[in-house]
Amino acid sequence: MIYTIFYKGFFVFFLLLLSLNAEQVLAATQTMSAHIAFDTVLSITNTSGIDFGSVKANQAGTYTVSSTGVVTATNSGVVLGGASKGGSLTIAGSTTQTIDITANNYVSNNGVTPSGVTCAYNGGAAAPCNLTSQAAPAAGKILLIGITVDVDGNQTVNTTASPTFDIVVTYH
Repeated sequence: MIYTIFYKGFFVFFLLLLSLNAEQVLAATQTMSAHIAFDTVLSITNTSGIDFGSVKANQAGTYTVSSTGVVTATNSGVVLGGASKGGSLTIAGSTTQTIDITANNYVSNNGVTPSGVTCAYNGGAAAPCNLTSQAAPAAGKILLIGITVDVDGNQTVNTTASPTFDIVVTYH
């Protein structure tokens, strides 16, 4: 009886071994490559910085420069004049991917606090800079920028302030 079990077990082992070798003989390998193309990298070029012109020193107030460069003053602010302009960026990238545009990371400087960035993309109307699903930038589309700043009134004559913020453009 023991001989029969061993014999049957050996026979099963032999068939298993034979079938593994048969599969190895019938196997073949083929290497494949996959092609993948990536879209154009986004680029942003600063073509014109923001300028409020001159405002009254030692005077607290709120100033807004529109995306077209018009400066208005509220909360006791006084505009004295000078050349003012809104910001202008050129965005370039994909011909097919839409983009989102936001403003963040507001940083005060010399008692001047920025807020409320407005954006006018590709000839559109100025709106709070939280734009989604905008046209693909292709070879370049213009983004006009306006902003509001609060001035604390501690600025002396012949000083300047350069508060900053980030414009973030991402593929949608």
